[in-house]
Amino acid sequence: PLILRHAKFEQVKGTEFMKILVINGSPRGEQSVTLKITRAFLEGMGESAEIIDTMRVNVKPCLGCFSCWWKTPGKCAQQDDMADILKKLLESDLVIWSVPLYCYNVPSNCKALYDRLIPLGTPAQEVDDTGTTYHPGRQEIHTKIMLISSCGFPDFQNNFDGMDFQFNRMFSKECPRIYCVEAPLMNIPEAKPLTDAYLAAAKRAGAEYRASGAISAETKAILDAPMLPPDVYRAQIRR
Repeated sequence: PLILRHAKFEQVKGTEFMKILVINGSPRGEQSVTLKITRAFLEGMGESAEIIDTMRVNVKPCLGCFSCWWKTPGKCAQQDDMADILKKLLESDLVIWSVPLYCYNVPSNCKALYDRLIPLGTPAQEVDDTGTTYHPGRQEIHTKIMLISSCGFPDFQNNFDGMDFQFNRMFSKECPRIYCVEAPLMNIPEAKPLTDAYLAAAKRAGAEYRASGAISAETKAILDAPMLPPDVYRAQIRR
């Protein structure tokens, strides 16, 4: 279901955020490389955030019962932490999904949260201007959404396609995102000059987003590019 794709995700332009929520979808929790990039982005924004660790919350898999559509509209039949997470999501000015790439998409602990967004949608089916059928949202949502992800590959194309497609369908193609390749370099001391430069670019992206609601093409090109030439990186990773 297209839960939030057709909600009104207005671009922020110099807005002073009051509430930022980070969904840490990494099984590694605080040791997540993706979260390190997210923290640099927040530092550039000059903002703090509440962080939800998806490995520490009690969020059960969706049952597919659709009670949230028919029996109790907007309310899930399961009694766990997801109701509070949905409330925080709707009350936030910005939600950052900080999620590493696992098997070409989000980790299973994060996918559970994706699936449990269904109460925000309705069973109605509509068609957008591309001819695609979708479920409209239950309410108007003004929360801004973005994605920060990382992977161990040196290649951007053909690796983030699945995550990108799902994020576009779940939320919007207009939502900003940062995709970091060669992320394991963040844990190698000898690569610190390279990774420090990358984190500086992530910080700059945060400042740009804070000021204009967008990441400049120049900064995004740096963030999307490998830190080492792919052949050099692959040779090092094999050791």
